[in-house]
Amino acid sequence: MSKNKLAGVRLFEGLEKDQLDRIEAAGEMVRYEVGDTIFEEGNKGTHVYCLVSGRVEISLSLGESGDCAPVHTATEGSVFGEFVLFESVKRSATARATKPAQILTIDAGVLRDIFADDPSAGYRTMDNLCRILVERMAKTTSELRSSLMW
Repeated sequence: MSKNKLAGVRLFEGLEKDQLDRIEAAGEMVRYEVGDTIFEEGNKGTHVYCLVSGRVEISLSLGESGDCAPVHTATEGSVFGEFVLFESVKRSATARATKPAQILTIDAGVLRDIFADDPSAGYRTMDNLCRILVERMAKTTSELRSSLMW
């Protein structure tokens, strides 16, 4: 029996094997090479991305100059593009592979339907997502404080 590719993705910690299998079956495994763009800032978001292997840099544009600044590095087991689970919004950043990456892309609407059918999977996943987002906010606050002190 093969291991589910989502077993190491933090967003889905605590889910049973059958729940992970259902979510994995709803997604599509996509391989990205170094430099490939996964999504661009300003584009409409429709999918959640689960990084099974590799590395992805999340960056923000710095205005009209065309320059970008990296703000986060997604590593194996990370999730990104997750805001679409709350509502359909434009992407607030650009995501590019910095190492060859295997990413399970899951349509957010399909994932919400799975959670409607299986509330325990939905509750556990959203609880995990809240923890992830709180950690990111705390890190961002700390980094902002450090930059303002200089």
